[in-house]
Amino acid sequence: MRPRARLASAWRNVVRRRKGSGLHRLLYCAAKQKSRPALLLLVHSGRPTVDLRGARNQARAVASCDDHLVADLARTATELVAKHLAVRHVELAGSRSRGTHAELSDWDFAVTTSDFAAVARDLPALIAPLHPLGQQWEPLGHFPVYQVLLPGPTKVEYLFLDQSQQPLPASKPGPATLDAINTHFWDWIWWIATKAAIGRNDLVAEHLPQLFGRLLRPIGVTEPPADIGAAIDAFISRRDELERDYGITVSRALEEEVRAGIRRLGLTS
Repeated sequence: MRPRARLASAWRNVVRRRKGSGLHRLLYCAAKQKSRPALLLLVHSGRPTVDLRGARNQARAVASCDDHLVADLARTATELVAKHLAVRHVELAGSRSRGTHAELSDWDFAVTTSDFAAVARDLPALIAPLHPLGQQWEPLGHFPVYQVLLPGPTKVEYLFLDQSQQPLPASKPGPATLDAINTHFWDWIWWIATKAAIGRNDLVAEHLPQLFGRLLRPIGVTEPPADIGAAIDAFISRRDELERDYGITVSRALEEEVRAGIRRLGLTS
């Protein structure tokens, strides 16, 4: 099995089994510290090398879960996209490339292409080995960004900085759009939560009204949320109503992961 396939398989297994026994050769840093929900994996010499048989031993073995321990995530996220014939270059970008990132910062990768349309068409298939909980094109940016939400929650973004786009209008709720709206909400509320966790209350205050105007109000929420918990409650209530109206059900996998992460951050009960 190829290294990236082993990593993806290990990632899926630790999420399914992280509360049970036998989590051998895997590292889940949230077990060390409640405020660290990011999933970190090690794969060396063809197989994972970390054994989770004792929390104290693991704490000594992995020290502080620094970024060098997730080199395999960065390598895998790069290789999955770089193999496309129209991709010229992929490199780490954003705060992690500058060393100014916070613990829960996104993993950003700048991608240059010879044929953006072809890469954009094939991206879902390219990143499928990671088995994302959610994925979307960021609708509000001025250049295309493909966002991939993984267990942890961990967020990977592919930035196409040499392209441009106009921000898209808010999606109208309907049977064909509710799943995308659901993904957009949980992506956005997780981003807001990570900023709240590092004391960036200015960004929380800026983005909660934007979340209301761009996403909550268009689906029928009438009151702006006062905080993260209120936004979650309002969204779930209205989304569930829309599901009943449309006779459909969207996946709860991303919701469950994000809500668990927010609880670990101490931002909701």
